[in-house]
Formats: sequence, structure tokens, C-alpha cells
Amino acid sequence: MKKIYFYSILFFLVFNNSFATDWRLKVGDRINGGFEIYPNKFIDVPGEFIVIEKDVSGWGFNGLSLEQLTFVYLEDNIPTKVFEIGRFKGLSKWTGHLTPILEAIVFKPKKEGCRERQHYSLLNFYKKGSAHNCLMVKHFDVQRELYGSDYDEDRIFSAGIRKWVEVNNIKLPDIYLWSDHTFFSMTVRDQWIVMSYAETPKSFADYKIKFSTRDTSEFHPDIVTQHPKAKKIMKDFKKITAKRHKNFEKVVGAKKKHLLDLSQFISDNTLQKKSKNNSDKNIVIELEKLNKLYKSGALTKEEFKNAKKKVLSK
Repeated sequence: MKKIYFYSILFFLVFNNSFATDWRLKVGDRINGGFEIYPNKFIDVPGEFIVIEKDVSGWGFNGLSLEQLTFVYLEDNIPTKVFEIGRFKGLSKWTGHLTPILEAIVFKPKKEGCRERQHYSLLNFYKKGSAHNCLMVKHFDVQRELYGSDYDEDRIFSAGIRKWVEVNNIKLPDIYLWSDHTFFSMTVRDQWIVMSYAETPKSFADYKIKFSTRDTSEFHPDIVTQHPKAKKIMKDFKKITAKRHKNFEKVVGAKKKHLLDLSQFISDNTLQKKSKNNSDKNIVIELEKLNKLYKSGALTKEEFKNAKKKVLSK
């Protein structure tokens, strides 16, 4: 009897552990290197982050539930990096109403959202019916968003963060480099996943900002070309963000049709060298063809010379 009891406990512990994820974390808990969104599936999160806010809301009468966690990476009491993740479950019961609801929330909000905004540095998305996959990159004005917003919902949702800042005497930065990632497809999973990642320019590239508001920042798309260093930093941030989104797509189980084409941001020197090698190879082939035509008498010396010059100038 004791033996059966022992194996029952062992089975229970193993079974529960196999389904453990980081959604169970509480305020004050930490993650290091990644967030376990599903069993053995991790969102990459560089460094050690601490949970500063957790929101769990459920609406039993309709089966909907929301979970959201906010993490920070602290250096000298400054949150130099921020990671947020949330999931909305129980959407399958509202399939008939989903498309217009998600359209309004994701693609037609009063502010931000997956739509063209003047201060966005990058917007790329897939959309079909209620399914979507969206990536947004921008710079984030901390004072404007936490304390100066004209939107009541912003003040409500940021209340917990403002309290944490006050209680812990936190020193807030002025500007973050920020990315938002959102994915939903009922054919993949009955969960809408939203993720954000942010880092100060100082933490990301040892860069001290010159301007501290959203519309005057050197990272604003309309201004960044006037600041070569800021332009390079944003380019590097977009490259890393594109790779982070590819990891996000893989972890949430996005299908091939859902994937975003981010190759222009992820391409590296290896691909550039390969392209150059292919170009050089094509030039050699063209020169060999011209030489054969010249030797056969199909081209005069002058025609051969002009054609050769044109190939070499490509």
C-alpha cells in the first residue's frame, strides 16, 4: 500500500512539473534567460528580470480570462529593460464576434496598435479574419505614457507601475527603445498572446540621449536621419527585434502562412558575402561568353571592348 502511495505522489509531482509554466510566477519572483510560456517552450529574455506587477482577471459567466506579467531588469534602481507578456484565453466561445472585436482592439485603437503611426520605426503584420501576427518598433516616452496620457484607460492600466515607482523610489529613464509583438490564430491555439520588450539606449548601446520627448527624440523616424549614431542604434535594435519576433513566432506555434518576412532586418554579412560571390561568378560567366563571341568573329574588337566595359561596370 505504501509503495502504491509513493508512486502516486511521484506521478503527481512529475505530471504537474511537466505542465508548469512561468504564468504561475508572483510579484517578486525572477526569471533568468527566458520565460516559459508553454511547457518547455521559452520566450528569450536576456538577463535576470523580476516581476513587479501581475494582473489576473476572469469573467466566469463567459469563460474569458486575462493574465499579464510585467518584468524589469534593474541597474542602480533604474529599470533599464522591461519585458511584458499577456494572454487572453477563452476566445473560442466568441468565434462569431471575434473578427470585429480584434479588428477594433488591434488594428483600429485610438492610439498605438497595429497601424501606421508617425513615431513608429517599423510596422509589419499579417491579417486574415480574426487571425493576426504583428510587430511594431518605436521609441517610448516614459513621462508621456505614464503620467501625461490623455486616455483614461492608460492611467488605469499604468496605476500599478506608478505605485511601484513611488514605493520603491525608482529612477525612471526618459526614453526606451520599444517593441510590441502580438499573435492570435484560433487554428493554432485558443489564446491571444501579446508581448513587449524595451531597453534604454544607454543599456542597449551605451548611448546618452539628447532629447527626451517622443516628438523631439533623435530616434523619431522623421528626425533620426539627422543623427547618424541614433540611426545606427535603431537599425541594430530592429535587427535584434526581428530575431526576437522570429523566436516569438516559433514559440507560439505560428504556421507558415502567418510568418512575417523580416529578412531585410535579419540579413547579415554572410548573406551579403554570398550575394557578392554570386555576383562575381556571374560576371566571370558573362566575360567568358563575350570572349567566345569575339573569337568566333561574332563581335568586332570595338564591340567586344564596349560590352566588356559594360559588364565590369555592374
